[in-house]
Amino acid sequence: MSVLTEAFPETLVVGGVEYPIHWDFRTVLKCDKLLRVENLDGNRLLEVLDSFYQDVKEYTEEHIEKMFWFFSCGREKGIRRFPRKAAGINDKQAFDFETDASLIYAGFIQQYGINLQREDMHWWKFMILLENLGSNTKLSKIMEYRTIDVNNKNLSKEMRTFYRAMQRYYGLDQVPELDKKAKEIEDALMNGGDVMKLLEGSE
Repeated sequence: MSVLTEAFPETLVVGGVEYPIHWDFRTVLKCDKLLRVENLDGNRLLEVLDSFYQDVKEYTEEHIEKMFWFFSCGREKGIRRFPRKAAGINDKQAFDFETDASLIYAGFIQQYGINLQREDMHWWKFMILLENLGSNTKLSKIMEYRTIDVNNKNLSKEMRTFYRAMQRYYGLDQVPELDKKAKEIEDALMNGGDVMKLLEGSE
């Protein structure tokens, strides 16, 4: 879809039925946090679904697929992942919603004049604005520190030493990624696997 010609979705059609959803950025961030546990089971996934959907009595695999599609801001199959800004040439994680919450908050005020404490912003709008924060924000500078390739031959010895120090200070190596089970579920959705079997095996 084009954000210039179509409205951000506030409902999802599952099995031919249109369901209202909680489309705001706070809800999706809550769901993201719920998915980042050591062992994701069916009960935890049900909690995520209940947080996201409104008035659904029984969930199907399509409910799960459409939820992850929404989380990914409608990106196509094959590139669908929980949306995060490109990590950079060293493949390290560029930012984390929880760890960098204050930097994200400050960046929105600095660049857009938006106080996220007072906004009920759509998740897709939030991500578009977040991914386009300018290089003059502190978050963008820290993301550069985290993702720059310190082995780049174009860097001087002094710069490599500096960036290594910044990566140690600002690194996200200890931040938990999506639980293995959550990744397996997302991969199954992308590749036509059996999601329900994965959930049954986790209970």
